Amino acid sequence: MANDVLLPTQYLSAGERLLHGKAVSSAVAPGRAEDWVRLDKDVFYGTSDRVFGWKTSSRRWIGGHCFDDREIADWETAPYWCEGDDGTGGDGPTGAAPSWGHPPTASELALCLCHADARVRAAALDTAGATAPLPLLLLRCADGDERVRERARRAFTEALDRADDGSALSLAALALRIGLRRHGGWARAAVLVRTGGIPEPAVQELLASEGWQGAEARLAGIRAGAEAGLLDVDALYQIALTAARDTREPLEAVRAAFATGHDRAARKRFIGFLETCENSEVRVSALRHALAVHLPSLGDLTDLAVGHRDRHVRRLAARALLDLPGADIALDRLLAAPDGTVRGSAVARLRAAARPADLDPYLTDPAPWVRGLAARELRAAGRDPHARYRALCADPEAVTPPAVSGLAEHRDLRDAPLLDALTRHADGAVRARALGGLRRLGVLTADALVPYAGDPDPRVAAVVLRGLHDDPVLLRGLLAHPHARVRARALVHLTHRHGIGWNDALPMLTDPAKEVRRAARGALRAARSEVTVAQLVALTGPGEPPERRELAMQLLARSFEPEALLTALRLLDDPLPAVRAAARDDARRGLWADEAARGPYADEIRALTDRHRERLTGWLAETRRRNRALTFSSKFISSPLPRI
Repeated sequence: MANDVLLPTQYLSAGERLLHGKAVSSAVAPGRAEDWVRLDKDVFYGTSDRVFGWKTSSRRWIGGHCFDDREIADWETAPYWCEGDDGTGGDGPTGAAPSWGHPPTASELALCLCHADARVRAAALDTAGATAPLPLLLLRCADGDERVRERARRAFTEALDRADDGSALSLAALALRIGLRRHGGWARAAVLVRTGGIPEPAVQELLASEGWQGAEARLAGIRAGAEAGLLDVDALYQIALTAARDTREPLEAVRAAFATGHDRAARKRFIGFLETCENSEVRVSALRHALAVHLPSLGDLTDLAVGHRDRHVRRLAARALLDLPGADIALDRLLAAPDGTVRGSAVARLRAAARPADLDPYLTDPAPWVRGLAARELRAAGRDPHARYRALCADPEAVTPPAVSGLAEHRDLRDAPLLDALTRHADGAVRARALGGLRRLGVLTADALVPYAGDPDPRVAAVVLRGLHDDPVLLRGLLAHPHARVRARALVHLTHRHGIGWNDALPMLTDPAKEVRRAARGALRAARSEVTVAQLVALTGPGEPPERRELAMQLLARSFEPEALLTALRLLDDPLPAVRAAARDDARRGLWADEAARGPYADEIRALTDRHRERLTGWLAETRRRNRALTFSSKFISSPLPRI
């Protein structure tokens, strides 16, 4: 008895228990459907190396020690197929058989029924027949090898006829589970005929399977519960909303919900699901399935296209809507949609709906996609959108920024004078679009862009800086520009695209504008390798501007040099809070930095560390407490919520 029962352990899998000679009941306790499936997989993968000629190995940590997998369970000791005396192998040769005992034990037969070698599985069925464990026979009824499958079905039919009703009922969950397999239909039907249908406990067992390994079981439970009418529409949608990351489960539940009806209530319930579901991929796939069964009405699709929060749902609904008969009645709502892609799909339909006169307003749509479609449809209707754009831009009172962009998108050099005149328009957005149009036409050189950098509208300056970002000489010239935003953006472009030296960026650190000082700090950090520790120490002197002292102390704190540690200890009580905070962060290193205590500044470092030891120890303890609190809170926030 002691050899048959193995207490639950996290180190041995179900297949490894069998390999150690334990009873089948010990390997699969408590005997749920997923336990049998896991046993089948464990043995199959464990015996695959030798059968298929693979060479795999791994190591496992147990009790603080690392072991090779073969020290835990050596699958080379499992039964394998041995050829007969004539060496031909197969089912018939004399002496060809698995390398099991004579007679084979129950654990050896169970191992061979799940073996990776089909010949071993077939031999185990020939030996055990109807006396084999019913769940293993049921699994082999869906085997991928026809010889194994036929033997298993004959043995299972005989065993099922002799089994009592309780044993047959216990097989229902496993039958539903393997019914998803390619050859699992026969086994599913055979068990359900005996049980008289799909038992509710079997469905509940499958739905209760946990983890990624239980995904297939939950799928089978959803399908079986819907088929038997055990899951109503509300339960199916609840499963779809609370399912795990695997998108197959919510989509299976949604498809099952579609089968319950296509009436108004069903459509309303589905639209509510699209609003509630948090997974974009599930929302889009569910809508595709709903369209395949013609569930949403024209009005439903219109509402989704105009107002749904997911742009993928909006655009899919708009495309599907315009393919329906009578979709032209919804064009006005689509044309007013906030999504440019949805508006564009409706604009592309106006000419076919005999409404070409309605295209003109969309030549000045904010979205380039919509403007392009409107221009294309106007040309197809025999009109000239370019002339319309020129007329709009020629009137300073009527011109709008999208109209200027639309004119520039035609890339006609004859429009350059008109765009140049618009660079002096009263509206900053119009000026910015006109300047961008001139750049697109290629008639404005980089040197000619510089005077526009002083435009009071930041959108114009942004166009200028985009045009100059590849010219470091002109960007350096903008570092002295009167507008702070121009200086800051020029400094950022120089730092990221060309690099700026420490000496060039250091004067910008005392700029009166906050945004310029912020850009200068980034540039100086990027140029840190150009400056020595001694230079940084000099910048922390009391005669330097506060901005330089603050940045220098922060950079010193990251150098881990003895001179930097000494400077930090000296500045622990500096009047500037930022300098004092950076110094305290680095000075704590004096509690353990033995290499600094042996350097040229050893005596002063030890003296200052001893003087401030109590304060340094308190700051270090406080930092550790704060870090532990942050670690705990981050783990709590990132942990998944329990399934409800």
